[in-house]
Amino acid sequence: MPTKTYYNLPEEKRLKVESAAIAEFATNPLQSASVNAIVSEAGIAKGSFYQYFENIDDLYVHILGIIYKKKLEVINSLPLDSANLDTFRYLRRVLQAAVEFQIKYPDFASIERFRRMNSNHSSSVDPETGERISGDGRFHAFLTQGILHDDIATWVDVEMAAFILEIIEGGIAPYLVERIGEKAPDIMSGTLSAGYDRTTQDLFDNLMDILEAGLARDPQIRKDFYSK
Repeated sequence: MPTKTYYNLPEEKRLKVESAAIAEFATNPLQSASVNAIVSEAGIAKGSFYQYFENIDDLYVHILGIIYKKKLEVINSLPLDSANLDTFRYLRRVLQAAVEFQIKYPDFASIERFRRMNSNHSSSVDPETGERISGDGRFHAFLTQGILHDDIATWVDVEMAAFILEIIEGGIAPYLVERIGEKAPDIMSGTLSAGYDRTTQDLFDNLMDILEAGLARDPQIRKDFYSK
């Protein structure tokens, strides 16, 4: 966590440090990020940096906290179809949030992609069962609930599906932003909501058709189809 010294700084100076850190982490993974580059961009002495943070990892965790708050803002800004979302409507909302986040905060989205690429997927363990799970466990729990609610087929390998969904969440956003094209600046400015734009929603309709067919379709139907 940042020190009290950091929080006692004028807001303008704190924002300069955070802006410099965001720029560095958006272009380099944590392992390659440079304190020298950050202090140079922020216009502070290197000694001052260590009065504010224990090390670069400490600063990185602070930036991740900022990203988390911004992501919640994006998610909460999306329209809700109903009070009770089924599994695939919920998944659509998660993926739509990833796209809006990419449009509004591209540097934050880049930092998250670096984090995913360098995370150890095999190290995550379910605290209750002790079983290995993929990523941070969000999609693992989501898929498990989907099976219990009969939204997702029981044959689905939950760990593999969770891993794939985590990759899709992080990787699909830049592609869909490119497909959205000239409407992206309007979404960024807030004059257009992706949740209500027909072109954008058509893309999500097609994406969800692909995902739902892969997760919910009876494998015997596929076998029968391809054996014709």
